[in-house]
Amino acid sequence: MNSEQKKFKNNKKLRVLFLFLLVSLLFWMLIKLSREYVGHASVKLIYVDVPKNKMLQVEPADKIDVTLKTIGFNLLKHKVAKKKIPVSLANLKQKKGSIYYYQSTDILVDISREFSKADVIAIKPDTLFFDLGKSVSKKLKVWPDAKIEFQSGFNLSGNLEVEPSEITISGPKAQVDSITEIKTKLLELNSVNESIDKELALDINKKFTKVNYSETTVRVKGMVEKFTERTIVSGFKIINRPGSYKIVTFPKEVELIFQIGLSDFNKITERDFSVVCDYQVSQSNEIDYLIPKIVSKPAIVKDVKVIPSKIQFLLEK
Repeated sequence: MNSEQKKFKNNKKLRVLFLFLLVSLLFWMLIKLSREYVGHASVKLIYVDVPKNKMLQVEPADKIDVTLKTIGFNLLKHKVAKKKIPVSLANLKQKKGSIYYYQSTDILVDISREFSKADVIAIKPDTLFFDLGKSVSKKLKVWPDAKIEFQSGFNLSGNLEVEPSEITISGPKAQVDSITEIKTKLLELNSVNESIDKELALDINKKFTKVNYSETTVRVKGMVEKFTERTIVSGFKIINRPGSYKIVTFPKEVELIFQIGLSDFNKITERDFSVVCDYQVSQSNEIDYLIPKIVSKPAIVKDVKVIPSKIQFLLEK
C-alpha cells in the first residue's frame, strides 16, 4: 500500500470518528434539552396609555426578569427570543404625591401568554414604580454664544440679534425647572468685514431627554460696518461727597475716545454718556485722586477710553 492510499484510509477513519462524535453529541443534547429546568429570561416593557396632561418624570424600568420552569428546548427558545409586553399606565395605583406603582403580578397573564408551555414561577422586580407628574412649559430667551474676530477697522454695530429671540420648552416639571437659559452652539468667525447672518443649532443638554423645544435652530444676525475713532469732551459727576466740603477738580472735564460706525458718527453727543467719580472709593483706597468711571454709554460705541484716568482734586470748606 503506497503513501497516498494510507493517507486516504486515515482520513476516512477520522471522518467516521468525527461523525460518530457529532451524532453522540446530538443525542446527548436532545436528552438534556428534553429534561425540565428552571431558568431566566427577560421581557422588554413598552409603556402605553399615559394619562392626559401627565408625563413620566424619569425613565422607569424598561424590562423585567422572569424565572421559568420548562423543558430545555422551550427555555432555550425563550432566552433567544426578544419578548415585548405593552404595559398600560391608565390604571396605576398611587403611592404618594407623583409616585405611582404597578405590581408585576398585575401583568402575569400577559407574561404567561408570551412564555407558552412554561410555568412562570417568579418575576423581578415584583413592583414597578413610576414618577408621573405634570407636563409644564415656559419661555426662555435665547443667547448667542459667539467668538468673533473682526478685520482691522470693522466691528459690530449694536448687538447680535437672535430670531426667534425666545423659544418654548415643555416636559416634566423637574427637568423644565432645571433649565434656566438657552444658548446657541458656539459661533466662531475670523477676519469678519461684512454683516453676519448664520443659522445655529441650540446647545441642548442631552441629559434632559424628555424636554421638547419649540425650535431647535435659530438665526443669529449682526450688522458689521467700518468703524472710526471719535472724541467727545464730557463733564462728570462726583458722588458720595464728604459732608459740607466742596470738591474742586483738575481738570473739570474728561475726553471720551471711542470707536463708532461711520453711519452713526453724528448720532452721538455728550448727553449719551454718564461719567461719575466716587469720592468714597478714593477715600477707602487711601488715594489722593478721583477715578472717572463710565456708568452708561450708547450700545453703538465700542472700546471707550477716559482721558485722563486720574482726576486731581482739592477739598474746600
